Amino acid sequence: MKSSALNKIALSILLSLPVATVYAQQDANTQESNNNKQIEDKLYESITVVGSRLDRASSATGLALTLRQTPQSISIIDSEFIDNFALETLADVLAFAPGIQAQQAETDRFFFRARGREVTNFQFDGVPVVYDSFFSDAITDTIIFDRVEIVRGATGLLTGAGEPSAAINLIRKRPTINDGGYVSLQAGSWNTQRLELDHSQTLNESGSVKGRFAAAYEQGESYVNLTKKKNLQVYGVVTADITENTRLTVGLDHSDRDPTSSTWGALPLFYADGTQTDDLPVSTTTAASWTAWARTGTNAFAQIEHAFENEWNVQFEVERRENEMDGNLLYLFGNPDKVTGIGLGAFPLVYLSEREQTAVRAQATGPFELFGRDHTLTSGLLYSKEDVSADSFGATEQLTIPSLFDCCASVPRPTFSDTPFSSDTTETQKGVYAAAQLNVHDNWTLILGNRVSSFTTDSATESNITDHSNVSTPYLGLVYDLLDNVSVYTSYTEIFQPQSARNVNNERLDPTEGSNIELGVKGDFLNEKLTASFAVYKVEEDNVAAPDPLNTNLLPDGSLPNIGIKGAQTTGFEVELNGKPSEEITVYLSYTHNDAEKADGEALSPYLPDNMLRTSAIYEYNEQTQFGVNVNWQSDISLPDAGPNGETYEQDSYTLVSVMGSYEINRDWKVNANINNLFDKKYLSSIDFFNQGFYGAPRNFEVSVRYSW
Repeated sequence: MKSSALNKIALSILLSLPVATVYAQQDANTQESNNNKQIEDKLYESITVVGSRLDRASSATGLALTLRQTPQSISIIDSEFIDNFALETLADVLAFAPGIQAQQAETDRFFFRARGREVTNFQFDGVPVVYDSFFSDAITDTIIFDRVEIVRGATGLLTGAGEPSAAINLIRKRPTINDGGYVSLQAGSWNTQRLELDHSQTLNESGSVKGRFAAAYEQGESYVNLTKKKNLQVYGVVTADITENTRLTVGLDHSDRDPTSSTWGALPLFYADGTQTDDLPVSTTTAASWTAWARTGTNAFAQIEHAFENEWNVQFEVERRENEMDGNLLYLFGNPDKVTGIGLGAFPLVYLSEREQTAVRAQATGPFELFGRDHTLTSGLLYSKEDVSADSFGATEQLTIPSLFDCCASVPRPTFSDTPFSSDTTETQKGVYAAAQLNVHDNWTLILGNRVSSFTTDSATESNITDHSNVSTPYLGLVYDLLDNVSVYTSYTEIFQPQSARNVNNERLDPTEGSNIELGVKGDFLNEKLTASFAVYKVEEDNVAAPDPLNTNLLPDGSLPNIGIKGAQTTGFEVELNGKPSEEITVYLSYTHNDAEKADGEALSPYLPDNMLRTSAIYEYNEQTQFGVNVNWQSDISLPDAGPNGETYEQDSYTLVSVMGSYEINRDWKVNANINNLFDKKYLSSIDFFNQGFYGAPRNFEVSVRYSW
């Protein structure tokens, strides 16, 4: 793998793949001499990567720009950080991510928000997929990921439909250059055990075929009464250099999650007398012994890349995802008596669902010359189709719910109907996009892009058909290199979200349009060991559906006609600082401020914090020992009209502290210990899900022993 042709394909992969590691470092003076090693490392996603801490990522534009060249807020959390703080699921990772609110609404369900809006855009290795909180997407095991890239703001250029909030790009592990791996055994609070295995292996004598296998199995109880978990995740990937210029990658992962006593919904925020239920123990549950929410998923992907002699390259990727859900669920609602705990109603349901997703991307990237300067162009075609079918079975009898204070093991499983309510919805997106990095001056870079999309939703109900074609989402960015290591930038990005509302002529409204204007500065310091960024932004939504004040006659489907009006806007700023201010200390710090308002000036999402601080520090005491601390703080939140008499629920600001320590016994053995929520803070992770709240985990610990080879 040392030929010039292979070096060219490596360079082409750098231009087309989101290969980045924010925690790597290198003296800038030696970067040129190590260029060949950097290329080789990138080919197999080696954990140790040389290069700037502002390394390359293509999650925002499709162009493999350094983070400093990217005119948008982007953060990367890599495998080293994930391992240090024992972040075992995607939800764990995003709870540490700058600018992201990770809200747990039930034992097995999460929502993510950014800049006042839901995060609905997810990608696997840059290929957009549909996120659905009903399935197990949020608790995907991190054993399969090399890193997570987060782009904040509108991302319609690459992701298509969605909210102007953020896009989450999940980069899966690839084979490493050198054979090896590890096995890890972990034990923690609530009788939790976890086993991890990760190994990379050369599969033929020439070294042109390599494979990697990773798996994790965990089981245990929970701080929530009755709840138990049993999760399995396996992953395999193989890369093959078919020729000196062509590479094939295929992979498969399978997950099996089998929890018991799962909750559907959460805890009431108020008692019947209008006082807050803050005195409920964090272990309180609304699940019964028979409730469960089993989920399985099998996902396959394939990618083929080819590099031409003119440094252009093409790649073609296919993603196929299949999921099944088997839910035996119990939803409790209402406001119980403060003294007796009685007064909740019940809605039991058996919910069976299947989801199939197919996503395809074809992309070409390469340099071109214009007006005596070198530039870069990328263009691509995207296609995705998701089909979700579901059968729900209601109960044929009413349930009597005991006191919430002693709930709900004694609640019997009711008899369910044999006749389901069925639904089947198909969502199809098609898009073509192009983006160019134009070096208009020695210090000025202009990034222009646009995407044209079509979006169709079809279901068994005629009124649910949505069809939008030729939706344009532009991208404009300008970067000025103020100094050799400092850049200032501005950008304008868009995204769209189809809607089902109709006007007085019974025609569907055009999609909601979201936009993001951003101005910022990025730099790397101390010989590229420390990076810093600051950004101010404004997010707007237009053509949001609202009742037509001049036409109140019902439409044929019984709904009222709507018009499109100016929607909500968010203004705010973000600060990030990451790196090594000294040889012994590594820091990760971010501060986010959001001010989100509706068009009438009312707060858009008061249930989300206006201010958040995420900060971590790792201290290397010596070559064998390191200690770390993470501090997550958020400001107060509230939920108006959540009480039985219109009361507003309020939660004060709070701080969560986690600590870690590790010790390398020798080159093969390592011990790691983590304590989460060190000061046992009681808080609600989510308060807006049907006016109910879910408590975050109390203080807990985990100890792991890892053997590497």
